[in-house]
Amino acid sequence: MYAFAEYADHANPQLIKDSVDEVAASHIGNDTRIRNLVVEQRNSYGISWKGGLPVSPIADVQILFQTIFGKVDKTKRAELLALKKSMLDASRDDAKSMMNKVSREDRDKLDEYFSSLRESEKSIQRSERWLNQKHVEVPFPENVKFKTDGLSDYSQKILVCPHFNQRSTYLDLLFLAFKYDVTRVANVYSEWNWLGHHTDSHQVATKEGLLKNIEADQGYMMQTARFLEKLKSTKTKVGGTLLDQTVCLITSSLSISKEEGPHGMKNNPVIVAGGGFEHGKHIKFNGTDNRNNVYLAALQHLGVEIDSFATSSESAKL
Repeated sequence: MYAFAEYADHANPQLIKDSVDEVAASHIGNDTRIRNLVVEQRNSYGISWKGGLPVSPIADVQILFQTIFGKVDKTKRAELLALKKSMLDASRDDAKSMMNKVSREDRDKLDEYFSSLRESEKSIQRSERWLNQKHVEVPFPENVKFKTDGLSDYSQKILVCPHFNQRSTYLDLLFLAFKYDVTRVANVYSEWNWLGHHTDSHQVATKEGLLKNIEADQGYMMQTARFLEKLKSTKTKVGGTLLDQTVCLITSSLSISKEEGPHGMKNNPVIVAGGGFEHGKHIKFNGTDNRNNVYLAALQHLGVEIDSFATSSESAKL
């Protein structure tokens, strides 16, 4: 699962319970060392949500590399896991002793607490399971520059911008995490306020502003295409390619158009790639934000048995 943002209700993010990546992770994320790899470049309002609370993202490329491939002291790691397990057992015992002493409303809160304890327990079990697995030696990915010949000055500035190239490294690391099965679910958010692009987005009604937005989007799509091509060129043990085995959702939290300006909330585009879908289609939402219909279809495709997701009205015909 690969996405830039997937709010259940962008206008009211506080109403979100579980974002699409968390729903997917609950179904397919427990067999890998990292259940859900949540990454943001910077400045989001929360891209991944569980139980109505934002999931803390990784926001540093070196920390991301160390999280995925860094070596650990296995003895110290085992001692830390044992300590966590002991603290978890004590917390559970304390909560159980309170169960018959509190009101019904407080019991509901305790049920939520028990649920979070179970998730913590699963996390510890995953860590214990992977503690003695063979370590994969992977070098830090080289940042391969994009060709800029024949492009406009603005496009050339985008393609050599440090923030833009940092995002390329994020996607390279995400590909490697998928390739070596470190995780099967990831959510990546890219901040786009570089080179004054945010300011330019407010000039979308002008010809110059519209052109700059198009060129910035082209830069994003060049990165995305490179990521998808890497998935496509990687064969899997079960046959086919890594792209065949990966449902990729590429979207934005807002849309930009002459009609709605820089903060549009209608017709937000979603690109669905990989996953064995029948591709080559363009589905129009006709002025309504039905991204959750797409997310519902993607989750069902992964085998999640649900009939709705957030504000979905039906499962999109992908």
